[in-house]
Amino acid sequence: MLSALRRIRHLLLLAVAASAPVGMLILQPTPIGAAPNNAGARALLTPEPPTKRTHLYELQLHIIELEKFEDSGGAIDLLGDALLLVTPRGRIATVQADGEVNYLPQRVPMYETAPERPIRWVGFRVADVLARAVSAEAYRLFVSHHFLMGDCVEFRVSSTELRVSEGAYTVSGEWKTEFRAHPCIDTALFARWGGEVPKTGGGIQAGGRMLMDGDGHLLVAIGDHGVYEWHELQEGGDPSKPPVVDPESHMGRLVRVELASGEAEIMAGGFRNPQGLARDREGNLWLTEHGPQGGDELNLVKPGLDYGWPFVTYGILYGNRVWPYSEAQGGHDDYEEPYFAWIPSIAVSNLIVSSSEQFPLWKDDLLVGSLRSGSLFRIRVREGRVVNFERISFGERIRDVVQMPDGGIAMLTDTARIILLGRAPVYCQFGIETSSIYTYDAGEICTDFFSHLDDDADPAARGLQGAALGPPEMRSLFHVHVHGNLLVYMKSPCSYGELRNRFFLHITPVDEENVTPELEAFGFNVYDFYAYDEGIGSGAFAGGCVVVRPLPAYEIGKIYTGQVIREESPDGEVFWRGPIWEGSYTFGKPYAAAEQVEEDSQLDDLTALPGAALFRANCSGCHLLVGEHSAGPHLEDIVGRRAGAVAGFSFSDALTGLDIVWTRDTLAAYLADPAEFAEGTTMVLAGITEEEAGAIADFLAAD
Repeated sequence: MLSALRRIRHLLLLAVAASAPVGMLILQPTPIGAAPNNAGARALLTPEPPTKRTHLYELQLHIIELEKFEDSGGAIDLLGDALLLVTPRGRIATVQADGEVNYLPQRVPMYETAPERPIRWVGFRVADVLARAVSAEAYRLFVSHHFLMGDCVEFRVSSTELRVSEGAYTVSGEWKTEFRAHPCIDTALFARWGGEVPKTGGGIQAGGRMLMDGDGHLLVAIGDHGVYEWHELQEGGDPSKPPVVDPESHMGRLVRVELASGEAEIMAGGFRNPQGLARDREGNLWLTEHGPQGGDELNLVKPGLDYGWPFVTYGILYGNRVWPYSEAQGGHDDYEEPYFAWIPSIAVSNLIVSSSEQFPLWKDDLLVGSLRSGSLFRIRVREGRVVNFERISFGERIRDVVQMPDGGIAMLTDTARIILLGRAPVYCQFGIETSSIYTYDAGEICTDFFSHLDDDADPAARGLQGAALGPPEMRSLFHVHVHGNLLVYMKSPCSYGELRNRFFLHITPVDEENVTPELEAFGFNVYDFYAYDEGIGSGAFAGGCVVVRPLPAYEIGKIYTGQVIREESPDGEVFWRGPIWEGSYTFGKPYAAAEQVEEDSQLDDLTALPGAALFRANCSGCHLLVGEHSAGPHLEDIVGRRAGAVAGFSFSDALTGLDIVWTRDTLAAYLADPAEFAEGTTMVLAGITEEEAGAIADFLAAD
């Protein structure tokens, strides 16, 4: 007898299969363009690019590995259809759409004379890069960075010319200093500080984000470089000795530089560590900045205003101490209020204003990177206020964010990766299910699955290009379509090697005379889909594969998936054992009814659990509740199972190294924040609260 929980798990699995969005087979790296070619590039593009569901879109992620950075920092910007990368210590590279990374020989100048020993200060770095096209073949590159000047460090903006000729990029190597921030910063601020709470040097508070302001002016948001926290440390936090803010200092200010003359004016002040700068289509200027412990801010910047630092903050001093120069802790009195503040802080980074045609439902939303939470925040502003925000977790410290010309999103991480976000593909021939949030507006961007097959795909598979298959007849681990007299079998994720495996369907003929003698005991025929057999067509591309074969010549009663095992006796007799999978499907229905549960009230209680609906909405895309793996491991009997230890699934080191047995409470903690619970885990779970995580854990632990 199946337990009530097992029965409800089977019913949930069936409901997920029946309601899955039509055409959402993740088989194509990007909805526009061909599969990436990474020849000659050190790029990590998995055979099946991972996907991530957000509130409004399913995303597909491409991860490009860069050479390891010497420090955190650096930046990216658009360079036509490519990306320009400048590393924290000044290396310059181009990153093509296919993942090819080319480092140029020139570097950003970061010292007057070469120091005797390498510079090891944390935060001595390049802060931002901006590429401005001046012709079809040339760009002016602006870089904000530190520059060692003897006994002090200058924060400056330098520029050079980059030329493009027949796909090759060259930097002139002649650098012009566009702006020098005042004052030059004592090198003591770049060392690791002592005191009650050790702190990395003030260089990490450089800010440095840039934005063109018309053709002739450049905006630069400059951090305070920790001068006020340094003052607090030197004075022992004595509130009677507050810091003096020099009205001529550029530290903690937004500066507007006239490029022709080099003259700079202070537009606004009161910033601690500004990390992001962007204008929306109405001309509003948005700035993100780090608070101290808590109090990261999103500011709507207006000329002439003071945004409060170092005299007010919604944060506190590191070590859970008061900020001594604020009269009212936890307030922002007498200064311009932030538009929004994060408590606890998220270590906010750059932001962009979305105008992507790939993501029309995100249009005009702010996309804000986060270092501490490893997330991208989508913030919606309406009628002068933040009406909602969505956290999209990636488990990576996101340093910079750029919108690509095709509407995709590029993110630079502190682990020396570029994560490219595109919309997960929707295939036109499967039909567009308008009731699904992920496909209802996809008519403009859907693509033909079969048009992406490799050149050596079988004509039988390639001949389906343009065919309208409609929804799959069956969904389990595989998708099977019936098209005319053809069975079309698709699998995702799928690698080229999987075409060498044997796939099986079970077919029950209407006329029992068509049952093969050796399988008479089972009442079905095993229909073999070996891709290399004669008369069977196949094809593949990065992320997906297809096998096509004609239907048998007899009338079929039903077709269902499942696993059978071929065995051969010592005397050569061949026979089949199976099926051995429960939960397989025949045209959306289970091939065999689940056993009746005696206590209907127990079943009713389980279906009423809030965690059942939450599991379906947040987890079912990757995990099954029966003993079959999907994109993630199956969760049957998860409570009481050792973490990272179930047959048939390859776990990340983060999980196998936990050395715990799952309980209801450990599951809840893991679901609430996977990256915090198991640092380095590949699982990401966006947007659920601790209460929702607990409800899902209750459901999984129910018996």
